[in-house]
Amino acid sequence: MAKIPHQFGGKMLKKMAICNLLAIWILLSFATVPLFGQGVSAQDYTGLDKYLGEGIPQGFSFVGARAAEFLTIPVGARGIGMGGAFSAVCDDISSIWWNPAGLGFLQNSEVMLTVVDYTMNLTYSYAACAVPVMDGRLVVGGFFGYLDIPQMEITTVENPNGTGNNFEAYDFQMGGSLAYNLSDRFTAGLNLKYVHQDVFSNISGSAFAMDAGGIYHTEFMDRGIKIAFAIQNLGTNITMQGPNLIYEVGPEDRGGILPTGYENYGSNVYAVSKRGTRQVKYLTHAYRLPTIVKLGLSYNLFTSDKTNWLVSGELWRNSNMPTSYTAGTEVIYNVSPYLNAGLRFGWHIQKDEFTTGSDDFGYDYLGDDPTLRGISFGGGIKRTFGSKFIEFNYAYQNKGRLSADNFFTFKFGF
Repeated sequence: MAKIPHQFGGKMLKKMAICNLLAIWILLSFATVPLFGQGVSAQDYTGLDKYLGEGIPQGFSFVGARAAEFLTIPVGARGIGMGGAFSAVCDDISSIWWNPAGLGFLQNSEVMLTVVDYTMNLTYSYAACAVPVMDGRLVVGGFFGYLDIPQMEITTVENPNGTGNNFEAYDFQMGGSLAYNLSDRFTAGLNLKYVHQDVFSNISGSAFAMDAGGIYHTEFMDRGIKIAFAIQNLGTNITMQGPNLIYEVGPEDRGGILPTGYENYGSNVYAVSKRGTRQVKYLTHAYRLPTIVKLGLSYNLFTSDKTNWLVSGELWRNSNMPTSYTAGTEVIYNVSPYLNAGLRFGWHIQKDEFTTGSDDFGYDYLGDDPTLRGISFGGGIKRTFGSKFIEFNYAYQNKGRLSADNFFTFKFGF
């Protein structure tokens, strides 16, 4: 074996040591952010949820008391088919949603389009692209997601069946992504995004948020293993504003006694000053984003020339519901050198619903939770054309009492 000159070897070892220290520092930095994120549920809540402490049993969710909850709609049928246990598995363009660090595994430029047939006739569309640069060490990308909410009739306490008037609403997010391979074992990623909600004819609010994550991959017993962490939707609060919150009011009503006319204060101390109509604006609460901290692990149980079988599991620490757990598996079979197919199965276990038939006051909860809530499955095919490919994936997700969701994802590589 040829010897490395002492001077050159010393410089190389010094450079490697600096790189390792940098990787460790970045790893610790990314790990610290999720730890802070875990403290979200312990803070004094702002917005609607600060009033719910007395009305919600311990351990149940704050779903519906967060802004921009469309951010929690998963994207990418491959990961959904595995029950969401995908943060440590992701190595394609769908990583841009699950864990941006997974973009570091891209070998080619990729484009993705996901369409979600969501609950209550909602449609969520999400497009993303990513391009490796610097010989693959850096990957840059961008994404856009749009939730289309169909026109709905306005209901009130006095008119629970509808007032005859309708309203419209929509949500969207857009942003950019970076992933960097710090070494041959560790990759880190970051999303920066703008989030916007618009409801009830131009009552809207916006926020800025970030996603961050890291993936460490190595071998255990001669098989690939990955350890991952990620945090999603860590950002500013949303306060709704808009012209529909502005109203016109006349002079004050003096305790219900309306004057017949305006008088001079010198002759009547109770006179109402002459004042025209004024504009006032209703103020709304500030609402937090649905922050999620995830820790994941994946392992290749079996690998051969034609087949790869992996399993994965994750812990999700949510700011809007109790801690949840996910587990999934994927089998990829190479039908030919140009075609492969995959099958996936997973289960997302959540604990934010009652499982008894009724509460202490006898109100019916529509029976026990369906046993299959959180189960998902799916599959896909990938066709390669030289350095290019086209891929289609489908996933089904059972949501218990709510209608199930269907996810369709198209991916292109070039």
